[in-house]
Amino acid sequence: MRVGRERLREELRDWVRGGARGSGGRLIVEGEPGAGRTALVREALAEAAALGSRVRYGAADAFTAELPLRAALDCLHPEGPGRAAVVALLREAREAAQPGGAWLAAMDLLVSGVEEWCARGPLLLVLDDLHWADPASLLLWQRLARAVDRLPLLLAATRRPLPRRPEVEQLCAEMGAGPRGRAVRLEPLTGAESAELLRAVLGAAPGPRLREAAGQAGGNPRLLRDLIAQWSRSIEITGGSRADGSGDGGIDNAEAHAAAVAELTLSEAELPDPPASLPRGIGYLSRPAYTTLRHAALLGPAFTPRELALVQARPAREVLAELEEPLLAGLLEDTGERLRFRQPALRRALYAELPRAARSALHQDAARALAEAGHDPERTAEQLLAGGALDRWAVHWLADSAQSLIAAAPGAAAELLERAVAQADCGDRDALEGSLADAALMLRRPESVELLATLHGRATDPGHRAALAFKLVSALMIQGDMARSLAVTEDALAEQVASPTLRLRLEACRVLALADLHCPAQAHTLAVPVVAEAARLGDPLCGAEAHHAMAFALFHLGRGRESLRHVAEGIACARRSPEANDMRLLLLANQAEAHLRFDEPETVAAALREARELALATRSAGRLVVTEARLAEFHYRLGDWDAALAGVARADGLPVSDGWLPVVVHGLRALVLGHRDEREAAQAELALLAPDAFAAPAARRYSGHVLLARALLAERAGRPADAVRELLPALADSPDEAGAYERPWVLSEIVRVALDSGDTATARAAVAACGRAAAALAEYPGPALALLRCRGLFAQDPQLLAQALERAERAGWPLVLGHAWEDLAVARAWHGDLAAARSALTRAVAAYEDLGARWDTARADARLRSLGVRRGSRSARRRPSNGWEALTPAELKVALLVAQGRSNPEIAGALFLSTRTVQTHVSHILAKLQVRSRAGVAAQAAARRPGPESVRGPGP
Repeated sequence: MRVGRERLREELRDWVRGGARGSGGRLIVEGEPGAGRTALVREALAEAAALGSRVRYGAADAFTAELPLRAALDCLHPEGPGRAAVVALLREAREAAQPGGAWLAAMDLLVSGVEEWCARGPLLLVLDDLHWADPASLLLWQRLARAVDRLPLLLAATRRPLPRRPEVEQLCAEMGAGPRGRAVRLEPLTGAESAELLRAVLGAAPGPRLREAAGQAGGNPRLLRDLIAQWSRSIEITGGSRADGSGDGGIDNAEAHAAAVAELTLSEAELPDPPASLPRGIGYLSRPAYTTLRHAALLGPAFTPRELALVQARPAREVLAELEEPLLAGLLEDTGERLRFRQPALRRALYAELPRAARSALHQDAARALAEAGHDPERTAEQLLAGGALDRWAVHWLADSAQSLIAAAPGAAAELLERAVAQADCGDRDALEGSLADAALMLRRPESVELLATLHGRATDPGHRAALAFKLVSALMIQGDMARSLAVTEDALAEQVASPTLRLRLEACRVLALADLHCPAQAHTLAVPVVAEAARLGDPLCGAEAHHAMAFALFHLGRGRESLRHVAEGIACARRSPEANDMRLLLLANQAEAHLRFDEPETVAAALREARELALATRSAGRLVVTEARLAEFHYRLGDWDAALAGVARADGLPVSDGWLPVVVHGLRALVLGHRDEREAAQAELALLAPDAFAAPAARRYSGHVLLARALLAERAGRPADAVRELLPALADSPDEAGAYERPWVLSEIVRVALDSGDTATARAAVAACGRAAAALAEYPGPALALLRCRGLFAQDPQLLAQALERAERAGWPLVLGHAWEDLAVARAWHGDLAAARSALTRAVAAYEDLGARWDTARADARLRSLGVRRGSRSARRRPSNGWEALTPAELKVALLVAQGRSNPEIAGALFLSTRTVQTHVSHILAKLQVRSRAGVAAQAAARRPGPESVRGPGP
């Protein structure tokens, strides 16, 4: 199956064509088992034969490595009189007292035969698996390699990195040297090439989970095929043409069939183990190297040689010597700080070879060795988690190391502490339960509330009781229970709090609770002395929390710009002390959200970049999940929906239990899938939401995407009245809804869908509600735009909708801009200006197609078609296959940063992508722009006139 390495294969075809014209050459192809060496040279053989060249192929093997000239004979004379003549000379040499003459005669006979073939025409010889060839065959190949300068001979050989033999290394160096020599190393498949292989094998585009799981093969084509076969029962293909053959909204069946997606039905952790035969594929390793690699598998996907030496209780130099083979073979990668298994599937297979009881004992021994050597507690915890029940030593270690472990790996800490609490005696249980409550708080789990409440109730020391009260208040706020958090705060402040800093932090909590409970004026009054006292104390953490409380109160008073100034001051305070990192993360997330409300994407990007880097550096899963959710929303608005889906996937994979997270994850996924007209997938996402998903106030604040997705699916199914009903919760003028930033846009959608369904009363009520919401959020541009849209839609007033369009263009959010053009097209058509309506429709569809919003395109076409407006030929909007117009929006952003001289890691940081994703984008860009280097991209960008595709990216 010819997948990937297109450029290499084309260069090889050129080499073969040159040989067919009489030019000699040498080629050595190196690659690991399964990389495709044989397939590549067989392509060359087929190409050469088609061009009229004579071809010969042979393969060496480990079982005949001691038979003289066996490999060469299998290639040149697999049968016939030529073989018999050489065999006779070899038999003579074996029986002779001095065999040198017979050996030389046999080689001369083979060389003369090759020269005779070359006299008749071009010849291609291929010797596969050169690493197993016998010494005599290697000498013969060396003689032939030196003859390509005078003969029309192409000489090729393939080899693995191991085993390494001096005579093989010398021959390969000669074959790759000089103007007629060429050495090719088959590197692992890139992510894009692996996805292409998946598509070729499965007949459908791989979904995100399957693409991620394909990384277990480490880019090895054969291993990836084996894993696909192993997972076949867990792969489901959806999409494509529907069985009923019905059309939909202008999407032709060919395109629908091409949209088939193959996706895993299980999470990667639930997939079957790799094939048990997999470790046999590395049987070429020496026994010590194999054993050391298997022990390394116990340490996880990555490890240091020192860790492995500790676990094996051996000198590090011995371990390093035995790791040399796996490194040369490409089984391990040196990442700088650690060695990493390049093929995670191989690590899992090596690990599974060990008996379960042996694994448990080895993990426990490894944990003790790492702990006694002073290694990071996280590494010790990983071994204890894999080792089963905790022994006495492990419980004591956990009690001593709990706080440092919670800071580094709260998920691992919580799991171990749960085990320890179940096993501990009364003397240790209180301390372990306290640590478990801290871990649960860090993970934002609901059970942290009751654990902390129990511990708070038991505490008698005033200082300890106040500290537990603060933790309890924090846990209650995370769960959205502001009324109870206020009560606990008031009770704590009524007691003696000796620490002035702790008292101030509790007072800041009271401000937050009051503001959230719709008492912002009272909260602001209390915040003023809190800020002043924090300044007097000079404590960075107190300063950050005081400014956060003031900002929150001002935000609820509708004074957004003032609130932002206090957010910035709080961040400045937090930067002065590592102890304030958690508050800094919270303030950065709030800063990003506030600037997003003001349509200021550059500042949003900067805040989220800093927050993500800090959250990763401090391993703060609770804050990282907020940052990833904000990033996903940001990318959704920017129109980079793949990045948005990647962001919610990262958030969903974090070990936290925030009640609002499922609403964000499934709501945003469903909305993107709905816009893309992947209805079944969108419905499946919504079905994952629990019936009580909106029970918590925090979850209700994030409900907008869910409401819009449900309404979109109802409208798509031809049920506009149901679509209106799905959006009706946004009509309620409750205190929780009044300040919801996305509510005005949801109300504008109610107006549009209600008018389409003939429900004028609901549309009028939505216009009025939007007017009240916009007044409450007067500082921000988005609600004003939504109000113009509401009024323009209700009156079908092109002038009002043109004003909304102007605001949408200033905001720069692609989907909003598409809606604005669509609305204007409908209004112009209602007023009989069909030419202007067609022009507006074309602009709307252009925006939708750049987003991949297939449903929006179909809806816009259908609405305007009913008014006598059509765009004409759809082929005019198909994306070209090459050139700048061929780039997707995501690729364009990457291309513009490449043109600025940014490296892949820099681009990844600027666009919040993985380095591998950037690498894939760059590969696609080079192919579409038909250039070979980043310099070529920069040259084309410099020569290119600025056009409408020169979009603003999120990076500086």
